[in-house]
Order: sequence, then C-alpha cells, then structure tokens
Amino acid sequence: MNDSGKTSGSLRTFLWDVSGAFGDIGVLFPLAVALIAKNHFNPTALFLMAGIFYAASAWYFRITMPVQPLKAMAAIAIATGMGYEVINAAGIVMGIFLIFIAVTGLSAWLGKIFPVSVIRGIQLGLGAMLVRTSFGLMSPDIVVAILAAALLLVSMTVLKEIPPLIPLLVLGTVLSIKGATFAVFGPVALTPAVPDLNTLWTGFIILVLPQIALTFGNAVVATSETGRLLYGEKAGRLNLQSIPISMGIANIASGIVGGAPMCHGCGGLTAHCKFGASSERSGYIMAIVLILIALMFGHSALSVVSAFPSGILGILLCYVGIQHSLFMKDILDDRKAVFVAMTVAVMGFWTNNLTIGFLLGLVIHYSLMAMKNTIRV
Repeated sequence: MNDSGKTSGSLRTFLWDVSGAFGDIGVLFPLAVALIAKNHFNPTALFLMAGIFYAASAWYFRITMPVQPLKAMAAIAIATGMGYEVINAAGIVMGIFLIFIAVTGLSAWLGKIFPVSVIRGIQLGLGAMLVRTSFGLMSPDIVVAILAAALLLVSMTVLKEIPPLIPLLVLGTVLSIKGATFAVFGPVALTPAVPDLNTLWTGFIILVLPQIALTFGNAVVATSETGRLLYGEKAGRLNLQSIPISMGIANIASGIVGGAPMCHGCGGLTAHCKFGASSERSGYIMAIVLILIALMFGHSALSVVSAFPSGILGILLCYVGIQHSLFMKDILDDRKAVFVAMTVAVMGFWTNNLTIGFLLGLVIHYSLMAMKNTIRV
C-alpha cells in the first residue's frame, strides 16, 4: 500500500474512533447540564473526573467504556434540587459499597441469580426508556432533530464509508458555536473535601438506597453481558468484580474532588460500539474532550455543553435505545424467557423504575422454575 493509501486508512480509522467516542453524549451531556444548573456542581470537577474515568477505564478494560452520572441518583437530586455536598457524599458511599461487594465476592455470587431473560428485560426496558427520553430532547428542537435523523439515515444507508456520527457532530458543532458564549476561560477552582458522617448518612438514605439495585442490575450485570455480546473476547476484562471496582474507585475519588457520582451503563456501551468504537481509542478521545472542557472552559462549561442542539442528542438517544432493545432477539424462541423479559421491560417502563421490573422478573423466573420442579416430583 502506498503512503496515500495508509494515510487514507488511518484517517478513516480515526473518524470511526471519533464517531464512537461521542456515541453516549445523549445521556452524559443533558444530565451534566442539569446537575450543574440545578445542583450547583463545579463544572471543572464534574467534567474533569468524568474525563479521567473515561481514560482510566479505557486503559484497563481495553474497550471504550461509557461514563454516565448514576441515573436514579441524578434524577432524585435534580428533582429535589439538593446541594452537591449530599450528592458527593452519596457517591462516596456508593463507591465503598461497590468495592465491598466486589472484593468479598458478593457481586459474583449475586450475578449468578440473574437469568438471561431478566438481563434481556433490563436491556429492553432501558432501550424503551431511552427512546421515551429522546422525545423530550427532540420536541423543543424538532427542525434540527428531523435534519439530524435524515443525516443519520443517509450516513447509514448511502454514505456507508463515513462514520454515522460525523455528519451530526459537524452539524452540532456549527450550531453550538453560534449558541455558546465564552465569558471566562480557564478552570473553576477545585475544593476537595471529605463529608462528615451526618452528610454521608443522609446521602445513603436518600440517594444510595434507591440506586443500589439498579446499579447492580444495569451497570454491573447487564453491562458485563452487553460487553460480551458486542465485543466478544475483547471484553475479557469485563466481569462482575472488575466493573464494580472500577465504579467504586471512580465514585470515591469523584466524591472527594467534587464531581458527580458515575457509573458504566449497558446502554452507553451499546452507544459507543454502534457508532464506531472498536477499541479503547474512542474512550481516550472522549476523555481528552471532557478534560479540555473542564480545564479550558470551566467557567463557561454550562454554556458550551448546553449549546449542543438537543435535537441531535435526542436522535442519538433514540437510535441507541432501539439498538439496545434488539438484544432481545436471541431469546425469541423461548416463550418463557420472552414472557419474563417482557414483564421486566414493561414494568420498568411503566413505573419508570427498572429496579421494580427486574425484581418482579426474578420472582416470576424462580416461581416458574419451582412450579416446574414440583410438577416433575
């Protein structure tokens, strides 16, 4: 191959890595904006710790792992407008809990009780919830959303050599430059602190307890299974111990520095992969972008990130939700598994709480097993 061929191949690979890097911004950016605006998070701390977490997890897992605010925790915090100090404390408590279940082997033991049908139900339910959430992002920016959908469709069906997210990123960047204001450059000063016991307890009761089951089911068990489906042997370092340890260390460090509680999510893993992330390179690209936002635009981070068109974020989220739902296809021949999975998904979607869904799914799965064993006896 001549030099021009090598250059062309390298550029194509780089563009796919860039496309994959931004696959999960439909989840990360809206939650980050809300936490900064409503809970007064330090933008530099939030984006800096997210960037470091991206880089560290990409280095260890050797694939691009998503970094997202803990969604149930963030939803409660945003809805109540509670101070970031309690949220930081909750992140530290969650981190300690995750490391505890990993090093004691409890996470591996608990993971064994999750049948494939329940995992597929979590994936389907989450996919449906992502699609529903995407409508809220698209509706106020419907013209851009329609244009973004058309660009994505053309990229995937006609211009297949172009990574699907690149045209949307170009459009989003152009529109963002028009809407962003850069009042002050440079980072916001960090104020590391260790919360007192009362704040830690408050964070545990209000935020951690509602998050624990969802984190384990979606961010640990389902992420491990999703990684296997998407990456095969490349995801060899993903397991029921390494994932909670990764999230545990990140949450303790982030909580002390002032960043948001974070997790890996199976939906985000699908997002990165489906948009082009084939290795850890996309994770490094996203890490660099987030760290640059933190250090160069700390004072203007809210303006910079919120300027990205919500219509494009909504289209990305909708596409990822649909792709994530398709994991159901490998159990369609098993009627009992489909019934359990649909129960998990429908209940989680209806109540907007996947914890209720997968707990009910576990009850149904093991009740059916017990009935089958009783009949045999």
